[in-house]
Parts: sequence; C-alpha cells; structure tokens
Amino acid sequence: MIATIMQAILAVFILAGGVIKLVRVPFQVEHWQHYHYPMWFMSVTGFLELIGGIAMLAGIKNRYIAIGAGVMIAILMLGAIHAHIFRANQPVQTIIPALVCLVLAIIVIIRNLKEFF
Repeated sequence: MIATIMQAILAVFILAGGVIKLVRVPFQVEHWQHYHYPMWFMSVTGFLELIGGIAMLAGIKNRYIAIGAGVMIAILMLGAIHAHIFRANQPVQTIIPALVCLVLAIIVIIRNLKEFF
C-alpha cells in the first residue's frame, strides 16, 4: 500500500515537471537558460517526463512497466542533478527534488525486481 502511494506521488511529481516544461512556464524557462541547453531540449525533456509519469502510474498494475518507468525517471533525474551542479553551478540544495525522485525511482525498480527473485 505505501509503495503504491509512493509510486503515485512520484508519478504526479514527474508529470507536473513535464507539463511545466512543455507549456514553458516562465520560471522553468529561466532555469533552463542557466543550464545552457537549447530550448527544444526542454520540450524533449518535458515529453519524456510526461511519458515517464504516465508509465509510472501504469506501473502500479504492471511491474514490467514500473521497472521501465523507474529506469527512465532515474536517468532523467541523474541528468537533472548534473544540470544543476555542473551546468548551472547551483548550490547542492537545488538538487534535493531531483535526488528525492531519483531515490524513489530506484526504490520502485528494486521493489519490482525483488518480485522476480
């Protein structure tokens, strides 16, 4: 039950991040400019986050989808951490949301892989 709630919270958080990027909310555009990535890459990232969030929700009923969504979100969050620290030279505390999502994604992956063994 707790794992399902955690998975749903992760999905909603990732979905929100994807929507914010796709509609180009001004604060996100400003952040993106600090990362020195092209703006089209923000749309690609937002789309991938949308897919990852939807897949994470679908993964509540299907462990294979949950594992795939977890891997995808983990990769995206590693990219986010890299962007904050190395591309924008921001303080370490700015990675906290991405780090939390990364940890949750890893928990989802491990939890669903354990069912195979």
